Amino acid sequence: MGGFDKLIGQQRPVRMLCNALRSEKLPHAFLFTGEDGVGKATAALELARICNCHETGFRRHTKIPGNEKPVFSACGKCRSCIKTERGVHPDIHRVSPEGGYIRIDRIRSLYDRLALKSDAASIRTVLIENAQLLNKEAGNALLKILEEPPESTIFVLTAPDAGDLLPTIVSRCRQIHFNPIPQKEMTDYLVSNMDLSRDNAMIVALVARGSLARAIDMAEADWLNYRNFIIDMLVRLPDLPASFRHVFAEIIASDRDKLEGVFEIMKNWYRDLAVFLRSPDKIYNHDLTDRVKAAARQIPADLIIEKADAVVKAENAISGNANHRLCLDALMAKLAQH
Repeated sequence: MGGFDKLIGQQRPVRMLCNALRSEKLPHAFLFTGEDGVGKATAALELARICNCHETGFRRHTKIPGNEKPVFSACGKCRSCIKTERGVHPDIHRVSPEGGYIRIDRIRSLYDRLALKSDAASIRTVLIENAQLLNKEAGNALLKILEEPPESTIFVLTAPDAGDLLPTIVSRCRQIHFNPIPQKEMTDYLVSNMDLSRDNAMIVALVARGSLARAIDMAEADWLNYRNFIIDMLVRLPDLPASFRHVFAEIIASDRDKLEGVFEIMKNWYRDLAVFLRSPDKIYNHDLTDRVKAAARQIPADLIIEKADAVVKAENAISGNANHRLCLDALMAKLAQH
């Protein structure tokens, strides 16, 4: 069965969507905002599935814990639901960035597809993911479609913040904001679905900062062991010869898929050192409290701040296409200071 019960910690957005479905007068465009990984894309796809379910559609509803009102869901078994699950439904169109942007040719192609006749029983749904990446021409082209939307068509745009889009596009959408997922609910999910102990799940949930997608990626990648390796190297860097620092930089640079995670680990580590002496209960790596305590007492506060700043500068430089290896070599030299 497909339904909004897949969403974790998003009672308000679920309630708003169910009210819209209950009224049977859906707006022609929604804008789902919130951080990556909090359920925006899942909610958009479930809305499309519910609208097009052949068996039940708007009429089926179930209850989930914490919600007094029914939650609409699709049957999950009809041809429409199966096509949606496989990503081949002819009346569910997905538009996502290519090469860092959504360009005007994608919107023109979408317009041509929407001009074709659809299944009379369908409510065509257009999912525009990361709509903040519409370039100027694509944004203006989409605006023209939203000003005169095709019949029986719903647009769902997702973006981190409404301020990232053209105000004229935002004004034509019903906005629904998705909050970061509460730590407890995320912890419960990770324990139940990712085979993590509660202690480890709590650590991952805390560091994931409200993003379930980030938490799942961390759990699948054995993130805790990798985090321990990175932190162990950070602690040992001041006592290692330069040749070892270069090897560490090479290890990090060799796996670019993990680079973003490495920077997060480093920033969290130095953040913990900075806050520990004043607020030990607010550290992220609470399972490493003894290590944080020892390191925080050994490194001067101003040097901790300098190292944290160096990590951020290296991350920004690499995001700006600077040479990975040179940036990481320079970063290791800074982090090795004592």
